[in-house]
Amino acid sequence: MNSHVTHQKIDWNPILCQIDFKIGHSLPTYNGDLKTALLNHAGLTNHPKGEEAYQLAREIARLTTYCDPEIVYWFSRLVSLMNN
Repeated sequence: MNSHVTHQKIDWNPILCQIDFKIGHSLPTYNGDLKTALLNHAGLTNHPKGEEAYQLAREIARLTTYCDPEIVYWFSRLVSLMNN
């Protein structure tokens, strides 16, 4: 994985700390390219299932608020399953 792995878990706070309310958005938004940030942070940039995990997280989030914090949450859950 990468340096963010601690005790088989990834610390998602660096990503979550970059999510904030922005003018013109009703929900909190990540400042930058969320997909790239998540894949890099999880060490899945070149993993064959990395893109698939991100897209699935977006699809799950689309069922409720479909905001960036929720995408991070579902992506983290999927990555956790991939690591087991």
